[in-house]
Amino acid sequence: MDFDLVLALLSGGVIGLLLGATGGGGSLVAIPLLVYVVGIPVQNASAMSLIVVGYSALFGAWQEGRQKRVHVPTALVFSLTGMFGAWIGAQGHQLVSETIVLFLFGNLLLFMSLWTFWQPQKDKSHEGHTGCADQFSWPCAFKASAIGWGVGLLTGFFGIGGGFLIVPALMVLLGFPIRLSMGTSFLIIALISIGGVIGHLNLASLDIFLTGLVLVGSVLGLVFGSKITRKISSHHLRRCVAILIGAIGLGLILDNGWHLIF
Repeated sequence: MDFDLVLALLSGGVIGLLLGATGGGGSLVAIPLLVYVVGIPVQNASAMSLIVVGYSALFGAWQEGRQKRVHVPTALVFSLTGMFGAWIGAQGHQLVSETIVLFLFGNLLLFMSLWTFWQPQKDKSHEGHTGCADQFSWPCAFKASAIGWGVGLLTGFFGIGGGFLIVPALMVLLGFPIRLSMGTSFLIIALISIGGVIGHLNLASLDIFLTGLVLVGSVLGLVFGSKITRKISSHHLRRCVAILIGAIGLGLILDNGWHLIF
Protein backbone atom coordinates (compact mmCIF):
# COMPACT_ATOMS: atom_id res chain seq x y z
CA MET A 1 0.00 0.00 0.00
CA ASP A 2 1.25 3.52 -0.85
CA PHE A 3 2.73 5.35 2.16
CA ASP A 4 0.34 8.30 1.67
CA LEU A 5 -2.61 5.93 1.92
CA VAL A 6 -1.19 4.47 5.14
CA LEU A 7 -0.90 8.00 6.56
CA ALA A 8 -4.53 8.67 5.58
CA LEU A 9 -5.70 5.50 7.31
CA LEU A 10 -3.69 6.24 10.47
CA SER A 11 -4.85 9.86 10.53
CA GLY A 12 -8.44 8.66 10.34
CA GLY A 13 -7.72 6.30 13.21
CA VAL A 14 -6.51 9.17 15.41
CA ILE A 15 -9.56 11.26 14.51
CA GLY A 16 -11.93 8.42 15.38
CA LEU A 17 -10.03 7.51 18.54
CA LEU A 18 -10.40 10.99 20.02
CA LEU A 19 -13.96 11.29 18.75
CA GLY A 20 -14.96 8.07 20.47
CA ALA A 21 -13.04 8.81 23.67
CA THR A 22 -14.27 12.39 24.18
CA GLY A 23 -17.45 12.74 22.13
CA GLY A 24 -15.87 15.34 19.84
CA GLY A 25 -12.12 15.80 20.33
CA GLY A 26 -11.36 14.15 17.00
CA SER A 27 -12.76 17.10 15.10
CA LEU A 28 -10.04 19.33 16.56
CA VAL A 29 -7.16 17.31 15.13
CA ALA A 30 -8.80 16.44 11.80
CA ILE A 31 -7.73 19.59 9.92
CA PRO A 32 -4.07 19.60 11.12
CA LEU A 33 -3.72 15.88 10.36
CA LEU A 34 -5.26 16.13 6.89
CA VAL A 35 -3.25 19.22 5.97
CA TYR A 36 0.16 18.49 7.49
CA VAL A 37 0.25 14.66 7.53
CA VAL A 38 -1.86 13.62 4.54
CA GLY A 39 -0.96 16.75 2.53
CA ILE A 40 -4.42 17.96 1.53
CA PRO A 41 -5.13 21.69 0.83
CA VAL A 42 -7.07 23.42 3.61
CA GLN A 43 -10.25 23.92 1.56
CA ASN A 44 -10.41 20.26 0.59
CA ALA A 45 -9.36 19.17 4.08
CA SER A 46 -12.25 21.17 5.61
CA ALA A 47 -14.82 19.40 3.45
CA MET A 48 -13.19 16.00 3.98
CA SER A 49 -13.03 16.59 7.73
CA LEU A 50 -16.75 17.30 7.89
CA ILE A 51 -17.56 14.17 5.88
CA VAL A 52 -15.29 11.91 7.94
CA VAL A 53 -16.28 13.34 11.31
CA GLY A 54 -19.97 13.47 10.34
CA TYR A 55 -20.24 9.86 9.19
CA SER A 56 -18.11 8.62 12.09
CA ALA A 57 -20.31 10.53 14.54
CA LEU A 58 -23.42 9.01 12.95
CA PHE A 59 -21.97 5.57 13.62
CA GLY A 60 -21.19 6.64 17.19
CA ALA A 61 -24.77 7.90 17.64
CA TRP A 62 -26.08 4.51 16.51
CA GLN A 63 -23.83 2.77 19.06
CA GLU A 64 -24.84 5.07 21.92
CA GLY A 65 -28.50 5.03 20.87
CA ARG A 66 -28.64 1.29 21.53
CA GLN A 67 -27.69 2.11 25.13
CA LYS A 68 -30.33 4.88 25.29
CA ARG A 69 -27.65 7.57 25.63
CA VAL A 70 -28.89 9.88 22.85
CA HIS A 71 -31.44 12.64 23.60
CA VAL A 72 -33.07 12.95 20.17
CA PRO A 73 -35.28 16.07 20.77
CA THR A 74 -32.26 18.09 21.91
CA ALA A 75 -30.17 16.86 18.98
CA LEU A 76 -32.84 17.85 16.45
CA VAL A 77 -33.43 21.36 17.84
CA PHE A 78 -29.71 21.96 18.33
CA SER A 79 -28.95 20.84 14.79
CA LEU A 80 -31.71 22.86 13.11
CA THR A 81 -29.95 26.18 13.75
CA GLY A 82 -26.52 24.51 13.74
CA MET A 83 -26.85 23.33 10.13
CA PHE A 84 -27.69 26.84 8.94
CA GLY A 85 -24.85 28.30 10.99
CA ALA A 86 -22.47 25.74 9.48
CA TRP A 87 -23.47 26.79 5.96
CA ILE A 88 -22.84 30.48 6.82
CA GLY A 89 -19.49 29.61 8.39
CA ALA A 90 -18.43 27.67 5.29
CA GLN A 91 -19.15 30.73 3.12
CA GLY A 92 -16.99 32.85 5.43
CA HIS A 93 -14.16 30.32 5.16
CA GLN A 94 -13.92 30.98 1.44
CA LEU A 95 -13.27 34.69 2.04
CA VAL A 96 -10.18 34.16 4.23
CA SER A 97 -6.72 32.92 3.28
CA GLU A 98 -5.66 29.43 4.37
CA THR A 99 -2.87 30.84 6.55
CA ILE A 100 -5.30 33.01 8.51
CA VAL A 101 -7.77 30.11 8.90
CA LEU A 102 -5.04 27.86 10.33
CA PHE A 103 -3.71 30.65 12.59
CA LEU A 104 -7.18 31.33 14.00
CA PHE A 105 -7.78 27.62 14.38
CA GLY A 106 -4.54 27.29 16.34
CA ASN A 107 -5.70 30.00 18.75
CA LEU A 108 -9.05 28.23 19.17
CA LEU A 109 -7.26 24.96 19.93
CA LEU A 110 -4.98 26.60 22.49
CA PHE A 111 -7.91 28.29 24.23
CA MET A 112 -9.91 25.06 24.37
CA SER A 113 -6.85 23.19 25.62
CA LEU A 114 -6.40 25.55 28.58
CA TRP A 115 -10.13 25.63 29.31
CA THR A 116 -10.40 21.83 29.20
CA PHE A 117 -7.24 21.18 31.23
CA TRP A 118 -8.26 23.38 34.16
CA GLN A 119 -11.82 22.13 34.51
CA PRO A 120 -12.47 20.88 38.06
CA GLN A 121 -12.41 17.12 38.52
CA LYS A 122 -15.91 15.69 38.40
CA ASP A 123 -17.56 12.75 36.77
CA LYS A 124 -21.28 12.77 36.06
CA SER A 125 -21.31 9.55 34.10
CA HIS A 126 -23.37 7.72 36.71
CA GLU A 127 -25.82 10.48 37.60
CA GLY A 128 -29.47 10.29 36.70
CA HIS A 129 -31.03 12.59 34.11
CA THR A 130 -31.53 16.13 35.39
CA GLY A 131 -32.42 19.53 33.93
CA CYS A 132 -33.37 19.52 30.27
CA ALA A 133 -32.51 15.84 29.96
CA ASP A 134 -35.41 15.06 32.28
CA GLN A 135 -37.91 17.61 30.94
CA PHE A 136 -37.22 19.26 27.57
CA SER A 137 -39.22 22.50 27.95
CA TRP A 138 -39.43 25.58 25.70
CA PRO A 139 -36.59 27.37 27.57
CA CYS A 140 -34.47 24.27 26.98
CA ALA A 141 -35.35 24.34 23.28
CA PHE A 142 -34.36 28.03 23.09
CA LYS A 143 -31.01 27.33 24.76
CA ALA A 144 -30.34 24.41 22.44
CA SER A 145 -31.13 26.45 19.32
CA ALA A 146 -28.94 29.40 20.43
CA ILE A 147 -25.98 27.16 21.26
CA GLY A 148 -26.48 25.29 17.99
CA TRP A 149 -26.19 28.49 15.97
CA GLY A 150 -22.83 29.41 17.52
CA VAL A 151 -21.41 25.90 17.24
CA GLY A 152 -22.59 25.69 13.63
CA LEU A 153 -20.69 28.84 12.66
CA LEU A 154 -17.45 27.40 14.03
CA THR A 155 -18.18 24.04 12.42
CA GLY A 156 -18.55 25.50 8.94
CA PHE A 157 -15.71 28.01 9.16
CA PHE A 158 -13.05 25.63 10.47
CA GLY A 159 -14.41 22.37 9.08
CA ILE A 160 -14.78 20.76 12.50
CA GLY A 161 -17.48 18.66 14.10
CA GLY A 162 -17.90 20.93 17.11
CA GLY A 163 -18.20 18.18 19.71
CA PHE A 164 -15.53 19.81 21.88
CA LEU A 165 -18.05 22.63 22.43
CA ILE A 166 -21.25 20.58 22.31
CA VAL A 167 -20.42 18.17 25.14
CA PRO A 168 -19.59 20.82 27.80
CA ALA A 169 -22.51 22.98 26.60
CA LEU A 170 -24.97 20.13 27.10
CA MET A 171 -23.52 19.40 30.54
CA VAL A 172 -23.28 22.97 31.85
CA LEU A 173 -26.19 24.74 30.16
CA LEU A 174 -28.71 21.91 29.79
CA GLY A 175 -27.79 19.75 32.80
CA PHE A 176 -26.97 16.56 30.90
CA PRO A 177 -24.80 13.83 32.51
CA ILE A 178 -21.54 13.26 30.65
CA ARG A 179 -22.40 9.97 28.93
CA LEU A 180 -25.73 11.35 27.65
CA SER A 181 -23.91 14.51 26.52
CA MET A 182 -21.40 12.47 24.51
CA GLY A 183 -24.05 10.26 22.90
CA THR A 184 -26.26 13.24 21.99
CA SER A 185 -23.18 15.07 20.72
CA PHE A 186 -22.57 12.32 18.15
CA LEU A 187 -25.99 12.82 16.56
CA ILE A 188 -25.66 16.62 16.63
CA ILE A 189 -22.22 16.47 14.99
CA ALA A 190 -23.53 14.21 12.23
CA LEU A 191 -26.48 16.50 11.46
CA ILE A 192 -24.58 19.81 11.67
CA SER A 193 -21.80 18.49 9.44
CA ILE A 194 -24.31 18.27 6.57
CA GLY A 195 -24.61 22.07 6.41
CA GLY A 196 -20.84 22.54 6.43
CA VAL A 197 -20.28 19.95 3.69
CA ILE A 198 -22.85 21.63 1.43
CA GLY A 199 -21.16 24.99 1.99
CA HIS A 200 -17.70 23.67 1.09
CA LEU A 201 -18.46 21.36 -1.83
CA ASN A 202 -18.84 24.13 -4.41
CA LEU A 203 -15.12 24.94 -4.15
CA ALA A 204 -13.59 21.78 -2.70
CA SER A 205 -12.26 18.96 -4.87
CA LEU A 206 -12.51 15.68 -2.99
CA ASP A 207 -10.58 12.48 -3.55
CA ILE A 208 -13.35 9.94 -2.92
CA PHE A 209 -11.00 7.01 -2.36
CA LEU A 210 -8.79 8.95 0.07
CA THR A 211 -11.86 10.24 1.91
CA GLY A 212 -13.18 6.69 2.22
CA LEU A 213 -9.85 5.48 3.56
CA VAL A 214 -9.75 8.19 6.24
CA LEU A 215 -13.37 7.37 7.10
CA VAL A 216 -12.59 3.65 7.54
CA GLY A 217 -9.72 4.51 9.88
CA SER A 218 -11.95 6.92 11.78
CA VAL A 219 -14.73 4.38 12.35
CA LEU A 220 -12.24 1.78 13.58
CA GLY A 221 -10.64 4.36 15.88
CA LEU A 222 -14.06 5.41 17.19
CA VAL A 223 -14.92 1.86 18.22
CA PHE A 224 -11.64 1.58 20.12
CA GLY A 225 -11.97 5.07 21.59
CA SER A 226 -15.43 4.31 22.96
CA LYS A 227 -13.98 1.35 24.86
CA ILE A 228 -11.25 3.54 26.37
CA THR A 229 -13.83 5.67 28.19
CA ARG A 230 -14.82 2.63 30.23
CA LYS A 231 -11.26 1.99 31.46
CA ILE A 232 -9.77 5.47 32.03
CA SER A 233 -11.17 8.12 34.36
CA SER A 234 -12.76 11.04 32.53
CA HIS A 235 -10.53 13.48 34.44
CA HIS A 236 -7.24 11.96 33.27
CA LEU A 237 -8.53 11.35 29.76
CA ARG A 238 -9.68 14.96 29.47
CA ARG A 239 -6.28 16.28 30.53
CA CYS A 240 -4.39 14.03 28.10
CA VAL A 241 -6.58 15.23 25.25
CA ALA A 242 -6.15 18.85 26.39
CA ILE A 243 -2.34 18.54 26.25
CA LEU A 244 -2.48 17.02 22.75
CA ILE A 245 -4.85 19.72 21.50
CA GLY A 246 -2.71 22.47 23.06
CA ALA A 247 0.47 21.18 21.41
CA ILE A 248 -1.20 21.10 17.99
CA GLY A 249 -2.67 24.56 18.50
CA LEU A 250 0.69 26.04 19.52
CA GLY A 251 2.33 24.49 16.46
CA LEU A 252 -0.30 26.00 14.16
CA ILE A 253 0.09 29.43 15.76
CA LEU A 254 3.89 29.45 15.43
CA ASP A 255 3.97 28.09 11.87
CA ASN A 256 1.23 30.26 10.40
CA GLY A 257 2.02 33.30 12.56
CA TRP A 258 5.54 33.24 11.07
CA HIS A 259 4.11 33.27 7.55
CA LEU A 260 1.71 36.09 8.39
CA ILE A 261 4.54 38.25 9.74
CA PHE A 262 7.10 37.47 7.06
